Amino acid sequence: MNIVYGGSFNPPTIAHKKIVLKLHELFKPQNILIVPTGDSYTWKNITPFYHRLNMTRLAFPNDKVLDIEQNKKYQGTINTLRYLSRQYDDLYFTMGADNLIYIKKWINYEALLNEFNFIIFKRDEIDIEAFITNELSNYKEKFTIVDFNMDISATKFRSTHASELVDPCVLDYIKTNGLYKED
Repeated sequence: MNIVYGGSFNPPTIAHKKIVLKLHELFKPQNILIVPTGDSYTWKNITPFYHRLNMTRLAFPNDKVLDIEQNKKYQGTINTLRYLSRQYDDLYFTMGADNLIYIKKWINYEALLNEFNFIIFKRDEIDIEAFITNELSNYKEKFTIVDFNMDISATKFRSTHASELVDPCVLDYIKTNGLYKED
């Protein structure tokens, strides 16, 4: 098993680290492939890829942090996973329940659901089992649900600058590079 953990990592938080530790503990994967989204992702005001990649590498020194989305026009998770599946077998994509509820808006979401398996982390009191049953029942066997909810997010860090939400090495990088300054 190889697990792909994609995200903006804007910045990588303690929650991201705990998720990766939980993935190692529960699934004992051959690799966890961490893939920060490129700058052309759909968000506005995202910190430049170069900084997010560097912070993610600092946060995850023992996992593979990939730069495959660095200079690409955003083409969707499906294309990233197809690319990785040529190099790694038995791929699982992990995400929070808060992202799964919007999967029908993703590029080629049906192909994504047909071709890959998913590890979903419960989040924000979302009844993800009911959502899968009601909205994605044809793909029910594609999902493994992990009951592991944390009230930490990159959004929370960006709005509060609370140092306990990020790894000390990431905080040092943020300060050194003048990122996420308060307005």
